[in-house]
Amino acid sequence: MRLKRHQKAERNINFYCINFGFRKPFQVLVDGTFCMASAQNRVQLRDNIPKYLGGEVKFLTTQCVVLETEALGAAVRPAMHIVKNFGIHKCGHEKKPISGANCLISMTKDNMKTRYIIASQDKSLQNILYNIPAIPVMYFNGLNVLLKAPSPTSIELAHKKRQSRFSLTEYETNTLTNLKSSITTGLVSSDEFKDYPGIFKRAKGPNPLSCKPKKKKNNEDNVPKVENKIKRKRKRIKIPKHVKEELKIIKKPTTSS
Repeated sequence: MRLKRHQKAERNINFYCINFGFRKPFQVLVDGTFCMASAQNRVQLRDNIPKYLGGEVKFLTTQCVVLETEALGAAVRPAMHIVKNFGIHKCGHEKKPISGANCLISMTKDNMKTRYIIASQDKSLQNILYNIPAIPVMYFNGLNVLLKAPSPTSIELAHKKRQSRFSLTEYETNTLTNLKSSITTGLVSSDEFKDYPGIFKRAKGPNPLSCKPKKKKNNEDNVPKVENKIKRKRKRIKIPKHVKEELKIIKKPTTSS
């Protein structure tokens, strides 16, 4: 189960990294309810969450969240001590503090640039942020920290961003429509599209077929061919000596008596 939980977290955080530019160290914006859950479950946030997300984590909070935990008194004192250990980001409500949930919602209005991961146990806040694209939501499920899967609005926005990468610009679409219309009418003017970077004038060269090199005449054709006659070798028969002597005797002329 632990392996599956880490695989899901890696898949979910990679979705936000690829499509919305989230990067390490991850900025986790924490409220009082999440800190209270970590105190009750005795979970060390600085040790467990970086392991769960697979990278360095920067824990942040706002002044409104700190003031809210202080106002709740002794009931949430452990959460107050944990919240005060995190860095405080300016929320713009220093003069008129608001509730922690509304403060976190205002901090994520431009989350495409700020790239916050919201950590909260407030279910109403989770539902509001879940419907806003490009906002990861983290919460405690028992003793384990879970990162919610991307919402349908986030998936739809990521799909639109991927399509926009491959779509044509306004200048390119206008140029293509003009080209199509001019081709259909047969009136293509070179002056109209001479500034278009996709069209280049090339110098025309001679016909390559007319530039073939002349064939060299072989002088070997005029030289008469000499037939190579193969001389036969005679086969000599060796005659034995006694046969030769007999033949000499026969060849000698007989003397008359």
